[in-house]
Order: sequence, then structure tokens, then C-alpha cells
Amino acid sequence: DSKNLSEKPSTFAGEVQPHETIHVVLRSLASFAEGRMPSRLARTDQFERIAEYRADEPIRRTAAAFGMLMIESHRGTTEWTARCTAVAIAPDTIITNFHCLSVSDTSEIIDRLTLWIDYVDAHNVTKIDVNLTPIEKDQALDYVILTLKTSLNPATHVLPSVRFRAALPGESLLLVHHSRGEVKSVTRYRCRVATDRDHVKDRLAHSCDATSGSSGALVLAERDHAIVGLHRSSTKDDRPYVGYATPAMALLAKSPTLQALSRQAVR
Repeated sequence: DSKNLSEKPSTFAGEVQPHETIHVVLRSLASFAEGRMPSRLARTDQFERIAEYRADEPIRRTAAAFGMLMIESHRGTTEWTARCTAVAIAPDTIITNFHCLSVSDTSEIIDRLTLWIDYVDAHNVTKIDVNLTPIEKDQALDYVILTLKTSLNPATHVLPSVRFRAALPGESLLLVHHSRGEVKSVTRYRCRVATDRDHVKDRLAHSCDATSGSSGALVLAERDHAIVGLHRSSTKDDRPYVGYATPAMALLAKSPTLQALSRQAVR
């Protein structure tokens, strides 16, 4: 997924938004009446809002570390706002995608970064300023590590366990994210490591539903909440849908910060 830009279309080519569904249905019925094959229906998002879960469920505590990263920039007199997902891996440290902070050209300047924490409904959000200069970044692995100007409470808003491992073929996953820059959601249904795609060293394929704005979300194994990847992109065509992540062990091998936080040796 590219970062979600408020001034640019947030849909992929061929993707139909939920509010357009009824129009597609009507057009399809008309096509049947005329003896033609209908255009495909809109993709149904396969994620749930975190607010639908009880406050004492484990998924709520894990999801509390995930926030929405607001990227404000300008080019000349034109102002831009982009949105990605970011995760607190330490009280003052977050991780997201490198491409979330990439600019379209040298004339575009990032003015401010803000992490929105607890954005689970229209009435809850805490905004924390983020330092503009990364402490680590890697374009090939598509990750960047940033620091916060105000530290988070480690007991409530930092990932409970920063532990990396390789994903197992076909295992169930969790993807907590701010799809399209909306309130926090989680993808669990049909969210697995893909087994029908070629896997390469620096790319993990998965079937977890995601959209623009989901970029930068850590991919967790459902069984133990271990980090298995960093979501970075997805196919434009959703038949079949497939997303891609940077494998966790590739991140760990590259990042001194992640090695220190996880206390895991690089193999």
C-alpha cells in the first residue's frame, strides 16, 4: 500500500469503495438484464474495529501500541497530509515503512509528524509529536525507526513483547492497522501466511486484508503475537488478494535498534 494521501485518491486501480457498492450492484443487475456479464462487485473489507473488542481482551492491549502516523508536508503553496500505521516498540520509539516518509520530489518538504494513539473511535485520540530525523532507515527493506518527543507509558501503549521469528507456512496472523486513515482495526479473518506465492528473502506474502493507510503495521503471529513481518504493500487486484511484508528476521538482521530491544542474537 502506498501511504494514504488526503489530497490524492486512496483507492487502488480497480478497487471499489464501500459507498460505491450499491451503484456497482445496480449496474451489474442492469448488465444481467441486457445479457452481459456484470462488472465485479466491490471488495468487502475483512477487518474489524478494535473498539468492538472488550477492553480486557488481550488483543486490545497489543493493539494499543499501534497508532496512526500523520505526515504533514508541503510543495510550494500546496499542503499534503499522508497517513500510515506505526507501532511503538519502546516508550520513545516507533517503526513504520520507509515509503511513508518518502516525498514525490525534492521540492516536497515534510513539516510535521504526529502519532495518533488510541484512535479507536471519533471520541478518543492522543496526539504525540514525532522527531523528523530517523534514527534508522532502509529503503530496500522499507522500514524507518523514529523517536517520539513525549514518551508513552510502557505498561499500556508499547508492544508487550518485541520478539522476532520467521513466519511458518500457512500460519494464522494478526494485522492491526489504520486502513484508509480511519479508526484502528484488526484483520484476523483469512489472515495467514500465503503458501501459493513465491517467497524471497526480503518479502513475505500474506492474505491479510489491508488498504492504503495500513502500511507500516507490524504483522504478528496469532498464536504467540511474535513479530513475523512489517506490512509494506499489496496487490492492486484482489482476486486473489495478497499482501507483502518485510520478513521479521530480515529486519532484525539489519537493525541494531531492533536487536537491542529484542535482545535476540542475529543468526
